[in-house]
Amino acid sequence: MMPQLIETMRVDADGAMPLLARHVQRLAGSCAALGYAWPEAELLMALQEAAAALPAGRPHRLRLLLDRRGSWTMQSSELPELTLPVRVAVSPRPLDSHALLLRHKTTHRPWYSAAAGWLDAHPDHFDVLFFNERGELCEGSRSNVYVLQDGQWLTPAASCGLLPGVQRAQLLDEGKARESVLTAQDLRTAQGLRLSNALRGWFDATLQREGGQQEAPASGGAHGRAAPPKPGR
Repeated sequence: MMPQLIETMRVDADGAMPLLARHVQRLAGSCAALGYAWPEAELLMALQEAAAALPAGRPHRLRLLLDRRGSWTMQSSELPELTLPVRVAVSPRPLDSHALLLRHKTTHRPWYSAAAGWLDAHPDHFDVLFFNERGELCEGSRSNVYVLQDGQWLTPAASCGLLPGVQRAQLLDEGKARESVLTAQDLRTAQGLRLSNALRGWFDATLQREGGQQEAPASGGAHGRAAPPKPGR
């Protein structure tokens, strides 16, 4: 059975969806790459109607699931406030940078199953960061990652193996960050650390140093059991 494609969108308190065009562009690209039907006009209208129907005055999370035939479902919920800076842990299990579905947001993401369980048990942490088989920083299980070096925000290159988040794309296009191949040393010596995703924007994070650093347990690998999707990019 083919996995469903996912887009998790922020709907602002006034009903606006600031990254809608980028969500649609990414979803269309995944449909083309994976051979899914792409009901563009109908889906765009449904998204706009769903956003307009949400209660005003509070931001919301709108989650879309699209199957291979072009059928979709949507769920929404209020978006609670986020206390900053958030805390992150590091997984000791590397990602396979060549895994095709790392680059598409789908319901099949078993490499993050153990991280999802660990985060549920550690609510004081927002995310778990992953490296690939070459020791290159990739992403968090629910966010893209950025390190500050010499006054420049750097984010892992897509070739390292990651989901190209829509907020990440916005930051790259605006020149606020640029791609780079980053190592564990870069993460440890960074002058600043940030995460981004479509729900929360671009925000500060902290990584505990030696003597107190938290590590998440290894994930199940590319053939493990998939976990429920978490807040997305």
